[in-house]
Amino acid sequence: MMNEVGSIPSFLGEGLCFALDVDDGWPPVAVEEVPHEKVSGGFRILTAPLFVRDLSVGDIILVERDEMGYVTSWSHVSRSGHTTIWLMCLQQTSATAGILDDLREIGCDTVSAAQLGIYAVDVPPAISMERVDALLDGLNEEQVAVAFPSFRHEEV
Repeated sequence: MMNEVGSIPSFLGEGLCFALDVDDGWPPVAVEEVPHEKVSGGFRILTAPLFVRDLSVGDIILVERDEMGYVTSWSHVSRSGHTTIWLMCLQQTSATAGILDDLREIGCDTVSAAQLGIYAVDVPPAISMERVDALLDGLNEEQVAVAFPSFRHEEV
């Protein structure tokens, strides 16, 4: 599933629009739209975010919005067992395409801002982190940075 970022989204879209604090050019966008569904007690997150920390697929959150409708703060009602991984290309490389294909093959979903070289990976709780780590070990750390902004898998 693709989630387009980079421009201010319409409030008629499918997602919650999170206002981001840009510091020295990072993140490279001021707003991220994250697809959700309204549920009793809040909003359930449907895709892994590219820039919002501590948020994973399946999390249910409460939000506070500003007068324009942007989410300015949020809190968890419940956390899912999904882990979110971020990949960022530091150099031109085609390695991420193969790794993303491999991650999707084992049951992960991905979100991309390919023009920025930034990717988010949703790892469902049924997927072994050992399998995921084995795939990520194939990346060159000088070419691709890996971060775990929302790690929810139980330690083995």
